[in-house]
Amino acid sequence: HLVQGVLRNRGELDEALNRLSKRPMEQLDVPVQAALRIGAFELRHSRTPPHAAVDQAVRLAIALEAGRAKGLVNALLRRVAKVDLPENPMRNHPDWLVKRWTERFAVEDVERWCTRNDQQAPLVIACGGDAEDLRTRLSEQVERVEPVEIGGAVLPGAWRLNGVRGTIKSLSGFDEGEWWVMDAAAIATADLLDVQAGEQVLDACAAPGGKSFRMASRGALVTAVDRSRNRLRRLRENTDRLGFEVKSQEWDWTEQSSNQWGDFDAVLVDAPCTGLGTIRRHPEIRWRTLPSDPMAMSLTQKPILDAAAACVRSGGRLVYAVCSPEPEEGKLVVESFLKTHPDFELDACLDLAPPAGDEDAFYAARLIRSGK
Repeated sequence: HLVQGVLRNRGELDEALNRLSKRPMEQLDVPVQAALRIGAFELRHSRTPPHAAVDQAVRLAIALEAGRAKGLVNALLRRVAKVDLPENPMRNHPDWLVKRWTERFAVEDVERWCTRNDQQAPLVIACGGDAEDLRTRLSEQVERVEPVEIGGAVLPGAWRLNGVRGTIKSLSGFDEGEWWVMDAAAIATADLLDVQAGEQVLDACAAPGGKSFRMASRGALVTAVDRSRNRLRRLRENTDRLGFEVKSQEWDWTEQSSNQWGDFDAVLVDAPCTGLGTIRRHPEIRWRTLPSDPMAMSLTQKPILDAAAACVRSGGRLVYAVCSPEPEEGKLVVESFLKTHPDFELDACLDLAPPAGDEDAFYAARLIRSGK
């Protein structure tokens, strides 16, 4: 709670503390920053008694070997709760990211996007069996079970769960492998490949497996590969729970030849990226990502796409996707690919930036191979 709260509200916390401190937050030692931010979050956003929040922050500074700053921590935190700040929905995002988004999108859309990023993401599940029967059972355990929409279209076999109490594993159907957690944007990305029962499908960057399972639930014969052994272990654990027949193998597209894989009816490349479209779920991303990272990631994404594309049969489909709204990682990678692969043509796009609903900000493009 404290870590997520500080990461989601860091801009506001720093601004309030800077109003009181003679030294800007970025000039303070990292342990002092941590103690101040955690204390300020408790004082401004929790029900912790003020004296307890201040005392714990001072103790934290001492535990982090920053005891010399305990007087500063005590003095600032005793006043920080009373600092009034002007309304600014974008203050909890780094300036460079806000600048990027406001240059491409309407300010009011970016404000709504940033406000949403400061909130906890909804719980969305994808169903492998009878979705209506599952909905009936889950409705007895959670406050509301609602359909999931993207762009006004309902995603079949998916539910949004509101008011979940207890652990996810305690919900009906989990142990039986009837569903798995998956964001709406990820579901829509898998659906963009439009797999049919019996088709041979390659999920080129598959772990932890949500998209593979979505396609397998449609009757596709899925081969899931990933370069991360630990993430593949999670995929295999989920495969066992869900009961899907998904082949899996460790593979690095940037270092190993794709010749052994043969031809597939459809290939999904959910490429590694900055993850800037998933800030709600991973609030640390906004603070650790550099302005140069989207372009740097494209240097990895392009060879992965090139290698995986070689596995698409003539007339087959290829979806390239990233959980980032930045054009360097999405649209521009696809445009560059099409210039060097004239046998592929763009068929459809899924661009979810800025998000209109509760989905993450993904970009995906479906390409068709005309010849080989």
